[in-house]
Amino acid sequence: MIPPDLSKADPKLVGPALDLMTFYADLWLVNKTGQLAHPGDHFYVKVGTPSSWANGSQVILGQSSIDFDLTLKSVNPSDQTAVLIVRHVPPEKSQLTLPAAWMQTPVADTPNNWIQVVKLPGKFFASVGQETFNDELTVSLVDGKILSASMDNPVKTIARMCTDEALMQCDPPQPHEIIRKIQIVLAQ
Repeated sequence: MIPPDLSKADPKLVGPALDLMTFYADLWLVNKTGQLAHPGDHFYVKVGTPSSWANGSQVILGQSSIDFDLTLKSVNPSDQTAVLIVRHVPPEKSQLTLPAAWMQTPVADTPNNWIQVVKLPGKFFASVGQETFNDELTVSLVDGKILSASMDNPVKTIARMCTDEALMQCDPPQPHEIIRKIQIVLAQ
């Protein structure tokens, strides 16, 4: 799936739109591969190709590089639902192009797979690190609708305020953690 052009989107809507798309991309991947038929079935999809949320104005670089680890957690024949677990994990080798040497050092126990550079008046706020997603989707076996979904999305980074676009003249790195929890439920 190719994300839409976000350059003209309201910056406040970019995150929520991409979160919703994440759930549908998870379901699309499960349907495309057709490898989850019985509870406990599991497969891993190597992707790693960077995806972007940069809008080109404020967020001038925003990318993550992930693989997918998918499991059919359960099937409930009585209410015709299935529960899917989709883990978005750092690939063995990140495919991000990191613009500054200080960004190469892993922040966690995997290669850095997340980067964001925000343009501020006269400055650049740069962050790099590890992102994972743990998504759980409850899906109707009747029509394929997502009935509910939750996302646990920790991002462990180091962040630096820089005075140059090359991100070479920067304040000392500061640890920074983003913890996002998203839930959606289909209204009946």
